[in-house]
Amino acid sequence: MNGRSLKGYALAVLFACAVLFATRAEEKKAEEPKVDDVKATDGGKAADFKGKTFELKEGAKAGITLEFPAGKKATCTIKSDKKSDVNLYVFGPNKKVVAKDTSEGPDCDLNFTPKKAGKFTLVVVNLGKGANKSTLKVALAK
Repeated sequence: MNGRSLKGYALAVLFACAVLFATRAEEKKAEEPKVDDVKATDGGKAADFKGKTFELKEGAKAGITLEFPAGKKATCTIKSDKKSDVNLYVFGPNKKVVAKDTSEGPDCDLNFTPKKAGKFTLVVVNLGKGANKSTLKVALAK
C-alpha cells in the first residue's frame, strides 16, 4: 500500500466515524415537548404543592400546572424508581420553556425564579426503555 492510498483509506474511515457518531447523537437527542401536547392537571399554588408521582409508560409525558409567586427561587426535582432517562421542562405563562433538565438519567434537578407571578406548567417526559414511576417535588425559597 502506498502513502496516497493509506491517506485516502484513513480519511474514509474518519469520515465514516464522523457520520456514525453524528447519527447516534441525533438519535439520542430528545425532541422538546410542546406544552399544548400535554394535558396538565391543576396543582394549585406552588407553595402548597406536596408533590406528585407520575406513572409514565415508555415515551409518555405528563404535566402539572402550578401558580408561582414572582421573585422567589423555585427548586424542582424528579426522583424515579427505574434507571431510565427522564427529562423535566418548565413552561411559563407564555408557553415557552423557562427552565429544563435534559441531562441523562432517571432524576432531574432544576432551579428558576419567575420574574412575574403566574401559572407555570411542569412537564415530565420518560425517554427511557420501559415504564417508570417519577415523583415531582417543588420547593420555594423562604
